[in-house]
Amino acid sequence: MIRDQPTLQLLTESPGGTEGGIPQLDLTVNFVPLDTSTDTHATPPVTTYTPAIINMDAGDPQFWRVSNSTSDAPLDLQVRFDDVAQTIQLVGIDAVPVTSQDGTQPGHLIPVKHFRLPPAARVEFIVNAPPSTVRVAQLVAQFINTGPLGDDIPTRPLLTMHVVPDNDAEPLNDDRVPAFTSLDTSRQMFAGITSATPSVTRTVFFEEKEDGTAFFINASGCVTAAGAQCPIQPYPLDTKFDNNKPPAIITTQGSVEKWIIQNHARETHELHQHQIHFKVLAQDNFEINGTQQAPGINGQFLDMVEVPYCDSAQLPCTKPFPQVQALMDFRGPDIGRLRVPLPHPRT
Repeated sequence: MIRDQPTLQLLTESPGGTEGGIPQLDLTVNFVPLDTSTDTHATPPVTTYTPAIINMDAGDPQFWRVSNSTSDAPLDLQVRFDDVAQTIQLVGIDAVPVTSQDGTQPGHLIPVKHFRLPPAARVEFIVNAPPSTVRVAQLVAQFINTGPLGDDIPTRPLLTMHVVPDNDAEPLNDDRVPAFTSLDTSRQMFAGITSATPSVTRTVFFEEKEDGTAFFINASGCVTAAGAQCPIQPYPLDTKFDNNKPPAIITTQGSVEKWIIQNHARETHELHQHQIHFKVLAQDNFEINGTQQAPGINGQFLDMVEVPYCDSAQLPCTKPFPQVQALMDFRGPDIGRLRVPLPHPRT
């Protein structure tokens, strides 16, 4: 469980995009603080961390479930043995087994060298313990450039993996996990969404003021499956959120919608959809500002997705905008208000 806490060294955060700089907030792993410490007398200043420790048998595979429970710090997770990236096998994302939908049960693992975990997202993966010849084995949160208006997210070690004798390692409790037999596909969630025709295609986008005082999510476009225009939000764009206003989007239970989620702001933002999941179809225009597409999520079901910042020489930012295309699944039992939280304020 990765959380954040106010920095204890009371130093000013480095400008966004500063590798090795002073982060906005410190991190903890299962409440173990990383003890962020910066030597301000060095030129340039040097920031060091004391990661948490996990004991493992040499070479043994372990199942890890990681939750990004920080307020607004995306984490680019990577396992490194002596600074060499290792392959991890994705099992599930946001509580949905990977590649398990639409007739592909029980699915198969997805090998990746790193995984981008936005705030409020969860990931499950298999990691192999290091051989005894490895000097330093760590789970690392890699540097993320969150944009000109974003926070500083430098590289930080989260966990150090210690190889110990068998009798000292943490028990794996393999006997508690029954062998896989089959899935009950009659109760499978999200099945058939790939072949569903979206009732509408909506464009929603993030926007914010340059001074960081206000953030917005705008529903700016809507087209039906027949090509007709449909209503968009019933108030002007960039309207401050007010719970007394009518809903920005009204949909019908049982429908599937296609959303194009854009970021017009000059810092990274995330869309978190409460109560339903969505299928990621594509990540577009990420490379324009040097951002890589998040590995392992295309075609998977998430409830949290990160959209990188808009990098433009003009203000406000202009096309092409970084965007994620997704199928939103409203076929479940949920009715009433389904929240799409506003981006977290940056302080």
